[in-house]
Amino acid sequence: MKNKWCIIILTVWCMLAATFMQAQDSTKSYAITADSLATGNYKDVFKSFFQLAFDRFTSKNKEVQFTSNPFAIMARANPELLVDTSYVRYKALRNLNFSFSAKLDSAYKFNGFSSGITYAIINRRDVTVSEHFINDAVKANDEYNQLLTLLNLSLGRIPDLQRKNELNRQIESFFSADSTSFNQFSKLDPVLQGSIRKIADSIGAKTIIKLIDNNKKVHFGKLIKANFDSVKTDFQNRLLVTVGISDTTYKDDFMFSNVVLSSNLVKGITNPKRVCGLELNIKAAYQFLNDTLLAGRDLKRQAFIFEPGLNLTLKTKRTQYPWAEFKLSGSYVHLNRLYAGEKKDSLTFNGTLRIRVFNDIWIPLEIKYDPKGGNLFGFLNVRANFKAIRDLAGNKKS
Repeated sequence: MKNKWCIIILTVWCMLAATFMQAQDSTKSYAITADSLATGNYKDVFKSFFQLAFDRFTSKNKEVQFTSNPFAIMARANPELLVDTSYVRYKALRNLNFSFSAKLDSAYKFNGFSSGITYAIINRRDVTVSEHFINDAVKANDEYNQLLTLLNLSLGRIPDLQRKNELNRQIESFFSADSTSFNQFSKLDPVLQGSIRKIADSIGAKTIIKLIDNNKKVHFGKLIKANFDSVKTDFQNRLLVTVGISDTTYKDDFMFSNVVLSSNLVKGITNPKRVCGLELNIKAAYQFLNDTLLAGRDLKRQAFIFEPGLNLTLKTKRTQYPWAEFKLSGSYVHLNRLYAGEKKDSLTFNGTLRIRVFNDIWIPLEIKYDPKGGNLFGFLNVRANFKAIRDLAGNKKS
């Protein structure tokens, strides 16, 4: 009973800690906001920052797991790594996950230790250093970038330094995220307004001309940010492929009782801007297990597991943050050595319902159904995807 209450207290404390860290920072780098757009299913495949998982707490075999990223650990110790040059240099480390977990039995007693590493061999969702993302973001705001460049060049010909600084300040305000509207801007400086219209005509910026003519209250800065966010959202559909290895030890020594080689694929297949989306998730694993029919401890019992599935995602319309998901999948298992009552090949249907109770906390409920045996199994999990470097990232934007 004492062990059970320790686990419960630890669970509550970690959830509150994650929520507290979420509330402490109102400034987010786009690396962190991009992570917030990721689905709960994606975060279970690959973690960008830190995750504390409480798995199968309604079953006989439970697990408490901590997963992180080496770069996140390093950045926590040395915030200077979050500047752009270091951030790009450590790309390989950011594609690596490591995990440690403790296995518990039905009485919440220690039942073995587990560890693992996962590497993203294809990670096209990492917008923070992707050349494709930079090119797409620049292209989305090409007309605005050309207009701003030519405006700055025209200011260079103004001899009055005070006048030049004042115009620079107004232009910076007009093109920033919290910009003034075009009609407010024109009242401050009608000459500059005319320059914007003239330059837009000269470069054939049809989108800008149409906006100015149809809506004098248009905010250039807000539109530039909206285009940037749109490209960032599109990247949530890109391909992710990971490979990994994990192991589990016996509770009385550090010999392996279980070794798993695994791979995972995630790919969005519908428009990511829709409030209801679909992503493909395919898992494959080869597992080495102890054969309890043989004397001693070995890894001679083996299993191949293949699990294709589709994950349905529900998102908020304004922020595009996922708030609920349902994944439906099938699971095929092939065993090389059979115990009494087992079959060499078996098939189950699986369903996982995920609910986002806080920004960083998900509660997945797993359901497995064996069509031949007619058995139904359910497992309750908790995922705390907290970002302890959020305060550092807010101060070290690249």
